[in-house]
Amino acid sequence: MALSSCWRMVLALSLAAAVEASAQGHATPPHVLRAIAPPTPFNVQSGGVAAFALTVDETGSVTAVDTIQDVVPHGGVLREALRGWSFEPAREQGRAMRSRVLLVAFLRPPELAVIAPERPRYLEATAPADLPWPTSVTVPPYPPNALGSGKVILEADVTEEGKVTGARVLNPGTPFDGAATGAAQEWIFRPAARDGRPTQARVYFLFSFVGTTP
Repeated sequence: MALSSCWRMVLALSLAAAVEASAQGHATPPHVLRAIAPPTPFNVQSGGVAAFALTVDETGSVTAVDTIQDVVPHGGVLREALRGWSFEPAREQGRAMRSRVLLVAFLRPPELAVIAPERPRYLEATAPADLPWPTSVTVPPYPPNALGSGKVILEADVTEEGKVTGARVLNPGTPFDGAATGAAQEWIFRPAARDGRPTQARVYFLFSFVGTTP
């Protein structure tokens, strides 16, 4: 009789764990369906890290683009392009829901060697707690086999520990894909928080490469 009671307790605990895991498994982040990389402003010489919070509604439309960190003259062009992105919306328990995602852009200036400043601006930025935020950035190298300029858009996830996983190139076929993916995987983030606890979050990268020759 005692053994039977023990097994009933084990079964109840197992079912409770399965229900909780199932509920968590039904929560899915948004997934981009259409992403446009804007043109680089003419004769640009500046670079750095720009970041935006995108609000995605239940239909997958971008309803707001809030600037967290700007890089002149890139910011205005980026904001307009991001308004045209569309998503498969986030879902919880199968129901479409409103969400926010981070788009972080690394904009290389037209220099072969980019030296990071001792105190980058992103370390001083105030970022929303519900979004991940970079605490260590790896500069993507300009590939030796590449010519001219190009942009790479990546979709990835940031774990509860702040590591980048599952980086996927959304516009493949450029000579910059490998450099962008390799750099993104080395970035470290302060993870997003939900109800005061670290949580996994979706993040988008845009790496812009500007050639040093016409």
